[in-house]
Amino acid sequence: MIDEERVKQMTRMAIYEEGKGRSDVPMTQYFRHDYIGKEMVKSILSGTMAFALICAMYLLCQMEYFMENINQIDILAFGTGILIKYAIFMVVYLVITYFVYDVRYTVGRKNVKMFYGHLKKVNKLYEQEEKRKQSDEWQGRIEG
Repeated sequence: MIDEERVKQMTRMAIYEEGKGRSDVPMTQYFRHDYIGKEMVKSILSGTMAFALICAMYLLCQMEYFMENINQIDILAFGTGILIKYAIFMVVYLVITYFVYDVRYTVGRKNVKMFYGHLKKVNKLYEQEEKRKQSDEWQGRIEG
């Protein structure tokens, strides 16, 4: 006979595994700071590329101005300004990254704990069913 509670628990587990579980379960292989650190390194690379693209687009849009005033532009001040803007951009970007991945880790960890709770319930239901079968076998042997 099909145990409805076990089917419900297994369905919840399957839905989780196919959805959020794909991203939540791998993160549990890391400690919080290791996971966040790994994501921050990725963010440094992607943030640098994004800033470079933004600078390239700005330079392309202002190309006429730069060509007309190339001899009058203070390259050192221009470069310093870009570095300061890059530093500000990266600090803001990394702070946001830290908080986003901290929340993701916390929520993912909670979801994985709930998944393991469902797994324990299913295991307990299997054990109860096994005990009932053994009990029925003993009853059959005693009566037979």
